[in-house]
Amino acid sequence: MWYSSPDLQTTVIRSFSSAQPRRNLPAFCSRKRGESMFVSAFAATYVQSFKLRGIAGREFAVAGFGIADLVCFAWESTHDEEGRGFSLEAKREDLRRLSLKAFEIKLTDWRKGLSQAYRYTYFANCSILVVPLSAAKAAKEHLPLFRAAGVGLWMFDRKLRRISRLFTPKRSKPKSEHARSKAIKHLERFLSRPTSRRA
Repeated sequence: MWYSSPDLQTTVIRSFSSAQPRRNLPAFCSRKRGESMFVSAFAATYVQSFKLRGIAGREFAVAGFGIADLVCFAWESTHDEEGRGFSLEAKREDLRRLSLKAFEIKLTDWRKGLSQAYRYTYFANCSILVVPLSAAKAAKEHLPLFRAAGVGLWMFDRKLRRISRLFTPKRSKPKSEHARSKAIKHLERFLSRPTSRRA
């Protein structure tokens, strides 16, 4: 696994996505390298403060609703009804009780980020745009847009590994049961794969 936190019973998966040939192209790699490093730093920092048991992962795609840079599925309690600890091989009925938080991360174009994060509200209980210090000032001036869209705005200082929660919407029901069902089925399919293929 790319990152795991046994004490918090949280496991982070390197990526939910399948291989994408275009990622091997020099131009694509060069353009995305800085953002990828920023996403990795934010993910590691956030998971260390992730107090609920659950699963977190990169590049979570829900057909028709975009690809979230990071998602966190969380159970509300530390043990199930029989007192067992967290397991990736959870029952389907347990998966459907998960709270899902989705993150879109942008280094510059916060407007595009807001638009993408809004799409995640169709399957997530909470959707948040994360930007660096350099983009935070401009985005903060438009907080009413974030509130109206029901999308959160966080700032991440990569150097100090510090997350500033400028606005976090209340947990709510996803806008689409169909989209939510797609998200859960994607998680179920991923967890049904052999362990060696999840790293």
